[in-house]
Amino acid sequence: MRSATQVALSPGIVLLVFPADTLGLDLPSVILRAAEGPVMPPLSWQRLATAAGPSLLLIARSQPCLASGANLALSDGRGAALEFLVAPPVALGHIAEGLAPATALGLLRFIASKATGILRHSEDAGLAESCHAAAEAVMAPDRAAIPVALCGPDMVMWALPDSVPATGGIYYALSRRRLRRVTVHGNTVILRDRQFEDGYLLIPDAEGPIHLAPSGGRLPSLAELGRSEDRQSRAFYRSGLAELGRRAPGDPHARRLLRDLQMLAPTAKPHRLTQPGRPFGAALELGLCDHGGGAFFRGWIRDPLGLVCGLTLRSDYGELQLDPTRLGRFSRPDLAETFAGSPFGGLGPKAGFVLHLPEVALRPVAQWSLRLELTTGDSAMLVAPPAILHPQGARDAVLSAVPAAEITPALMEHCIAPAVPPLHAAVLAQRLPPDMLPLGTPLRNPAVSIVVPLYRNMRFLKHQYAALARDPAARAVAELIYVLDSPEQRAEVEHQLRGLHAVHGMPAILIVQSGNFGYASACNSGAEAARSGILLMLNSDVIPAGRGWLQPLLEALAADPGLAAVGPKLLFEDGSLQHAGLYFERGPFGEWYNNHYYKGYPRYYPAAQRACRVPGVTGAALCVRQEAYAAVGGFTTDYVIGDYEDSDLCLKLRAAGGEIAYVPGAELYHFERQSIRAHDGYTRSLAAAYNRQTHHKRWSSTIEALMATMGNQPTLSRQD
Repeated sequence: MRSATQVALSPGIVLLVFPADTLGLDLPSVILRAAEGPVMPPLSWQRLATAAGPSLLLIARSQPCLASGANLALSDGRGAALEFLVAPPVALGHIAEGLAPATALGLLRFIASKATGILRHSEDAGLAESCHAAAEAVMAPDRAAIPVALCGPDMVMWALPDSVPATGGIYYALSRRRLRRVTVHGNTVILRDRQFEDGYLLIPDAEGPIHLAPSGGRLPSLAELGRSEDRQSRAFYRSGLAELGRRAPGDPHARRLLRDLQMLAPTAKPHRLTQPGRPFGAALELGLCDHGGGAFFRGWIRDPLGLVCGLTLRSDYGELQLDPTRLGRFSRPDLAETFAGSPFGGLGPKAGFVLHLPEVALRPVAQWSLRLELTTGDSAMLVAPPAILHPQGARDAVLSAVPAAEITPALMEHCIAPAVPPLHAAVLAQRLPPDMLPLGTPLRNPAVSIVVPLYRNMRFLKHQYAALARDPAARAVAELIYVLDSPEQRAEVEHQLRGLHAVHGMPAILIVQSGNFGYASACNSGAEAARSGILLMLNSDVIPAGRGWLQPLLEALAADPGLAAVGPKLLFEDGSLQHAGLYFERGPFGEWYNNHYYKGYPRYYPAAQRACRVPGVTGAALCVRQEAYAAVGGFTTDYVIGDYEDSDLCLKLRAAGGEIAYVPGAELYHFERQSIRAHDGYTRSLAAAYNRQTHHKRWSSTIEALMATMGNQPTLSRQD
């Protein structure tokens, strides 16, 4: 019986070498059978001219029917049939011995292509070691790639030898531990994982494997090559940037490195055309990457005589002609006085523009420029400030790009809103686990956990703490959790809370967020630390109107299992009603706004004295079952800074089958919006308008059906 040579590449992969008389088989129709059982796919065939003569190779995952001593039968669709006995295993080097380097390269590429493809064994260290040893046996000194730069902490760029065609292609890299499929362009290759040093590159149609020479010392960084005066170093730098740019759309590591390199590289000075004595003027004031592959632009164009006939956006990766009708236009009264006396005409009614373009920054862009094409055939160039900013700064810049008085639904929908989600997501992605500082001995079994988010304004902290501590009923059952969303105030707030605890003795917990991530994130962080089955979300500017306010809220939830959340009566500073439940009403452009029942009415207005079912309650004081809160994921964090999270939560609770009620027996003062006024990213931006649109798009149909049922008058509760 004929024998087939077994090559034990690793415990998981086997290679069989069949002798020359199998070459007459029709490979596409070959069927492989074994007496010990079926041969399980995946498997692949390849013809190869070995030292012993022409052979047929089979690679497959290791299995009993391919082990030494097994009987195999090969047949094809034309009726040919051959039988083989699998011989004891030999090393891959035994098969490669005597092969020409180019033939050995073909053998290794076959193994590498299948290992990184259908066999999914690219991390097989035994397989990699076998291939590495075979490549080392046929290595030639003149076929070596030289390391030229370190790209980030774990990537090395090699310069390929001159004998390698600059056209590039699909290569395979192997170290002693793994194999990789890489696409190469030009005369350099970048490999992530420094373990590929002293490995090999398997290039098609070459004279043999290319040795990836070890560095032997410190490598310069790619950024250092960019700063070098040496022409070759600069060429390698450009080649490295080009390769990272090609990888960036699908490789987050390459994208991150390319971003970092561009942030450290020198940028051009921003250039504007602002002289009133010129017949036209313009500026590209913002050109920001949105951290999601798109870019956001803001600027203005003054062209009273119609000289500008085209706009071309430029970056290091090419040019893009802009359609002027896609620009979102708005007035720029801040510039009107500058051009009021120009002999060629003033600013014009809507000189400002904003624009969001998706997928134009799949590769990080360091700086954008805009070329104005003129009717004369001339052009003028505008240069924006650097494009890569911290995501929070970029998000706030987008939300401040258009004055609130100028925003329209179209501007928001097409220009502002598309840029915010990826930036906001990038902000939230930077959140680290918060620190937790206990103050005093906590209650053994709290009935309610009061969560108070803190940001900047600590004006009411001592009053709120004292009011809670001096209420025996609240103190006996409530766990108090403060969540600081402005960590730069940590020392100040910790000092103040320790002093309050020393005076009043009420235990508390201070949770310090790693950054400013907004109201929803702060509340969720407090909820995660809570130990009770009831949560009371309480704003830092809400203070009880008297003792005994907490019991009505807890009693309402205990009396009606169908309630998921309840809210109290909130009062303005002058004693008038601020909140007696939340409902929704249409705004001027048809979007849904949040409003409060009986806002501004007298404190004891009869209708506001009745407990009732309501569409929602405000997050300023929202009492919710912990189980229901967790089931809907808590507050939704994709609203910016703080607004509409409370109604969103109420609508989520309703969608999950819960009801919401107003409890007038609980009265608190709400010194409205004191905390959020300290946030520049909110008070000077379109955050409220963005949140309103987000809320409207998500819940419009639900709200419409809800308001058709409940209307603008609350529904009496079961107790009434």
